[in-house]
Amino acid sequence: MSRNSTDAELQDLLRSDDKKALETIYMKHKSEFLNYAKKYGLDTYNALDIYQDAIIAMHHNFVSSQLVITSSSIKTYLFGIGKFKILKKLKEEKTFLSVEIEEEMYTEISIEEPVPSERSIMLSQNLDKISESCKKVLELFYYRNLTIDEIVQLTDYTDGNTVRSHKSRCLKRLKSLFKITRNG
Repeated sequence: MSRNSTDAELQDLLRSDDKKALETIYMKHKSEFLNYAKKYGLDTYNALDIYQDAIIAMHHNFVSSQLVITSSSIKTYLFGIGKFKILKKLKEEKTFLSVEIEEEMYTEISIEEPVPSERSIMLSQNLDKISESCKKVLELFYYRNLTIDEIVQLTDYTDGNTVRSHKSRCLKRLKSLFKITRNG
């Protein structure tokens, strides 16, 4: 197997449970993921543990579900799994709140204390004010932690770009409702 194998070739090899392809992906993205995890305040030990869990989950999805990624790369998929696992760990430690707001790019805001119940109440009230389709997309993405591709498979959306656009509009609407609630 060539070190310069394409994403499609690597996916085929992963689906056939090729351990060399898995090792290639592991080594190729390891240091970049560890650097990525540092921005969440994780030490190297925990970051490596999460990376290994993400690799195992990705491998399982390719082998058992015969996963085919069409709208992103293996790296993006792997880092998505890793990010979910990082946020889950931080949430368990109750030291992080992630609010993603679409502007030009995603921004993340971290808070070093548990989420106040007043904020949860505001979120609940504002979620009641958005459309059912917005609630469903946000729930699938943020509460059930599904990927964009998984949301496409579970819903009537035609592709990942449509889901991303809809999610972005829903987040903007939710953000504006928060501003109105705070100022009103």
